[in-house]
Amino acid sequence: MVGSAFWSGALLTAAAGVETHNLPVVYLGYGLLGGVGWGLMYLTPVTSAMKWFPDRRGLATGIALSAFGAGAALAPSVIHALVESFAVAPHYIGDCLLTSGGEAAQPLVELTTLSDGSQVIASNSPVGEPGTPVVVATEADVAKSSGLVTTGPGVYEIGTGDTGIAKAMASLGVLYGIVGAVGSRFMQIPHPDWKPDQSAISKDDGNEENLAKSDANESFDSNNIGLPASYVTANTRQFPLLWFSVFGNATGGLALLSSSKLMLTDIFAGVAPDIVTPAFSTGYVSALGVGMALGRFGWSAISDVLGRQNTYALFSLGIPIVGMTPYLCHTVVDMTSRGGGGEAVLPYLITFCGGSVMAITFYGGIFSVLPAYIADLYGQKYAGAIHGKALTAWAGSAVAGPMGLAYLRSYSYENALQDLLHEVEAHDASALERSFGVCISDKEAIQNLAKAKTLTIEKLLELAPANTVDPTPFLYDTTCYVAAGLMSLAALSNLAIRPLNLSKELKNLEEGKRIKV
Repeated sequence: MVGSAFWSGALLTAAAGVETHNLPVVYLGYGLLGGVGWGLMYLTPVTSAMKWFPDRRGLATGIALSAFGAGAALAPSVIHALVESFAVAPHYIGDCLLTSGGEAAQPLVELTTLSDGSQVIASNSPVGEPGTPVVVATEADVAKSSGLVTTGPGVYEIGTGDTGIAKAMASLGVLYGIVGAVGSRFMQIPHPDWKPDQSAISKDDGNEENLAKSDANESFDSNNIGLPASYVTANTRQFPLLWFSVFGNATGGLALLSSSKLMLTDIFAGVAPDIVTPAFSTGYVSALGVGMALGRFGWSAISDVLGRQNTYALFSLGIPIVGMTPYLCHTVVDMTSRGGGGEAVLPYLITFCGGSVMAITFYGGIFSVLPAYIADLYGQKYAGAIHGKALTAWAGSAVAGPMGLAYLRSYSYENALQDLLHEVEAHDASALERSFGVCISDKEAIQNLAKAKTLTIEKLLELAPANTVDPTPFLYDTTCYVAAGLMSLAALSNLAIRPLNLSKELKNLEEGKRIKV
């Protein structure tokens, strides 16, 4: 109930920040309040489910967390529909030199570039109100608007229109708050003395080996047996190894999750626009959610048979998927440059989509198998508290991962801009000055234009020679390679984990010993 209130308040607060363009308020809502609410709503059902099924922990957590993945599958369509219903196109002023291609039947909007890199309508412009802040949208920019902008490339007034994101977030805040509050009323935990009745099944089987195994594991399966979280984190080598295994895999999964749709639209939409439509992209994101839901349920259930460590070892199959993605994208770009495209890239598109969905099942499995992995290592009694501490690896990957990956992409983006500037300079040295009012040798002014997003790859491609290769597909190379490297280290970390002698550790704890195993 408390988690629902925090999560609902997080979305409402973030919506207010988006509406008022106040970034600290967005951080407060989606970051602080959202983190608290998400943590409470995530951990509570998982811990409760494992207490009801101590003999099938993997299946229990899979059932609980598959809802998390199912939400990710359903949410994109709901969010897309809400955003589209609330979105309003910005005010179109007219065409300009950059987007007209040098040929225009009507007068062009004259622009002035300010010292901070932003642009306004020039005082001598025959079209528009002088001094009005504007942004120039190319054909590539318009294509990314999912049909919202229908007036084509040109000059648009800043501050007009509405993305619909703030209203969509507010609507979701109310919806999720109600659903979470209702669901919390049905959540219960078993009595401390309750345990599943397996004696009848064991006796009917008549298998003495199974009976002995059941007796040996009786204390292990009990909800009242386990090592305290403080002891686990401070006195076992297994915990830091498990923590890094989650961190490395989560960072790689987040890299793929955050980049996959961008890679789809930036790479495949340009070469196969009839196939990769906005509807296709939305369906792809939903497919990622379905993959996550299946992974959370499937891998956790499989871990009851294979074992938790072996299941984590299987997740290393995501390493070649992430690591080979740049090669796949480069192949598509090379094919396009030789005149291929359309149906010719379909096998590569299927490989990309199928591989990324498969990798996302591993990402979902990491977190659904984790609670049972912890309970197997340290016992069930304090598994919830240990799980919370282990999930700091996920929180760490959510902070360090995107920041690091964003830096890598930003570095690649800056290098790509510089390469395109050289192409433009060799083709037409005065083109940049005509379009942006700055000399190509003025590095500081160009840097300001890039920071203000006035100068972009798409806009430089308009000025570059017709056969210039779009560098956008290559911006993700370093991100994928680093992510694959972290996932490799995570796989080695998992393989280094050795099982604990739980009875011995409990005895040492009772005797007051603090032996690091």
